[in-house]
Amino acid sequence: MSRRTHRPALLTALALAVAPLAGCGGVDAGTGGPGPVAVAPPPPEKAFGQACAAMPGDGPGSLDAMGGLPVLGAIDRTKDLSQLSALVKTAKAKDIFDSMENVTVFAPNDAAFAKLSEDQKKALTTQQGAGDLVRKLIVVRDLRKDDLQDKQYTSLQGAAIKATGSGEDYRIGGAQVLCGSIRTANARLAILDTVPAFG
Repeated sequence: MSRRTHRPALLTALALAVAPLAGCGGVDAGTGGPGPVAVAPPPPEKAFGQACAAMPGDGPGSLDAMGGLPVLGAIDRTKDLSQLSALVKTAKAKDIFDSMENVTVFAPNDAAFAKLSEDQKKALTTQQGAGDLVRKLIVVRDLRKDDLQDKQYTSLQGAAIKATGSGEDYRIGGAQVLCGSIRTANARLAILDTVPAFG
């Protein structure tokens, strides 16, 4: 008699104990299907390239300072990018940079602009010529180091730009990445030794 009395109570207790565990298997109680799975963001990536060590250790132009600035502010405060900063002003492209999020900007340094022919330099003195180049240097994707291994991307202007390399040696449209994967507040920046070639 005592068996008949206690067995239902025991089964009820077991059911209550197991029920909370049903939600631990990744099943959505509302739909019966798999519940949402949290995906951790990729870990921060350190800047890479032979010229990174030559950048200021702190203060304006340092990697830490760039991280707190929008990408155009970082360009404006980097001594070796003064020609690119001037190009953006000629192109009247400040609004483009201010509206961007999670993009990659390929930034030829001052020596890269010095390598251009006189005709190329002259073309960049007009708003249209400067604007075309500025938009060619922007890819609307957050390109990490691994994304630069033998891939091709389309720039904001619509031109094809090819990335190649491995290890610490990467090239963008034939231009060497001197310091890449520099994080700014709204973009990733890569400093180049040459104005890249576009498809």
